[in-house]
Parts: sequence; structure tokens; C-alpha cells
Amino acid sequence: MSTKIIDPHVHFFNLIEGQYLWLQGANQPTWPNLDKIKQQISAEQLIESTDFELAGLVHIEAGFDNSAPINELKWLDKHLNNIAYKAISFIQIDQDSESFERTLKNLIHPTLAGIRDITEGNDAARLLNSFCLDNLKILSHLNLHFEAQLELENIPIVKKLAYYAKQLPHLQIVINHAGLPSNIVLWQQGIELLAKNCNVAIKFSGFELLSLNNQQQITCFDIIFQHFGEQRIMFASNFPVCQINSSYNNLWHAHLGLCNSDHIWHHLSYKNAKHLYLV
Repeated sequence: MSTKIIDPHVHFFNLIEGQYLWLQGANQPTWPNLDKIKQQISAEQLIESTDFELAGLVHIEAGFDNSAPINELKWLDKHLNNIAYKAISFIQIDQDSESFERTLKNLIHPTLAGIRDITEGNDAARLLNSFCLDNLKILSHLNLHFEAQLELENIPIVKKLAYYAKQLPHLQIVINHAGLPSNIVLWQQGIELLAKNCNVAIKFSGFELLSLNNQQQITCFDIIFQHFGEQRIMFASNFPVCQINSSYNNLWHAHLGLCNSDHIWHHLSYKNAKHLYLV
């Protein structure tokens, strides 16, 4: 069994220089173990916390400075200089295309792999905006990913996202946190719609934010694997948020326990992320 992993969904915080209004402001989350999440940790400390070999990672925007997201990329340059990594930054996906392109030009950086705009709950309606297709086309032309974070049980929105995937076959779309399953029957419909498009991949992560028990999580994994196969799924941690209910090391061992062969484990823990982000 290979012990080498690439983690395609981590967050590092610089709580002194960064803003992180969602974490440090008046309306910070009411998660358990929030003190563990708010600690500043280095990549070296993360590497030392697991008995897997962390060979690379993808840093997902964490609200360092949403008014000037390039500042997070510049900080990561200093913070992550001893490990292979790429970064996903932030741009609001439904802004007018002229503003979107101008903002994106200010973000160009050697580590930039794509952008994420969280469209959970009512914010999912922003994916219906008439500017979205043109903005996604800009990302496609620059070979940048769109990281989509929304509930896949929202079928009208998922149909629109599937339409974008079909219209832009060279755009890589990555579903974050397994599509945030809650109503598994509806969520499975969303999985089936998106999986038909070979340019859509999905990360298996984020279950610490959901209310599913262990058996339901296994069911979700089986459904995802049935429809996306071994080449379009990536195990990820959502570190440090995973520490709500698990250590980093234990989470990766739980991922390993879902695999019935070394071949599948290698693809989901390393090869797929390397292909999508680090090649």
C-alpha cells in the first residue's frame, strides 16, 4: 500500500495578518473544538501530524482578504515554501464579466489553479446569473478550475451547473465536500446529473459539517464511486475544520478504510489530485 497522499482541500490561517471575518468576527461559527480550528499551524506541523507521507496539497481560499485575495496567495508563497502546492482563490462568480476578468488578472500567480465561490443555501441562486457562463468560459480559456460548493440536492441549480459543464467541456469543475449531502435521495439525483460530464470531479470531504452518521457516509461514498469511478474522486481533509470531530491522521485512515484495493486507494488519495492540480 502506498502511504503517499496529496490533500486537495486544506486551509491555513494567518490570524494576525489576515481578516477571516467568518472565523474571528461577531458571527463566528458555533462549531465544537473551535479553539483547535483557530490555531495557526505550519505545513511542517501538519506533515508531522500524520503517518502518511503528505507529498502535496491544495490550499483553498479561507477569507484572508476577500477584497484583495492576491494577498492570501502572496502569504502562502512564504508559508508553504517547503511543499508542492497549488492554490484556489476567491472571485464572486456572478459579477459582471468585465469586473470578473479584471479581478482575475490581478490574481494571476504561479500557484493559482482556480477559484471558489461558496454558493450554499440561498446563495446557490447566483449560479443562475446570466454572467456565470461567460465567467466560467474565461476560467476555461486560462485552464483554471471552478470549485463548486453547494448542496447537490438543489436539483434546479445542479441542472444549471451540468449545463455549464456540457457547454464548456474543457472547464474543470470540482465539487467540494461531496456536494454536502443531507437528503440522500435528492442528493443522489444531483450526483447522477453531474457525473455524466467527464469534466466534473468531486472531493470526498467535509462530513464533519454534516449530520450524517458513519453508515450514511459510507453509503454516500458508494454512490459517488458508482457514478464518478476511481478517476474523478479525491479524498480530502478540509483541515483544520476536520478537527471538529477527528484528528488529521485519523481522518486519512478512515478514508483508507473505504477502499477495497490498493489501486483504488492510490487513485483517490494521490494520483487523481496530482493529475488535476500538480502536474
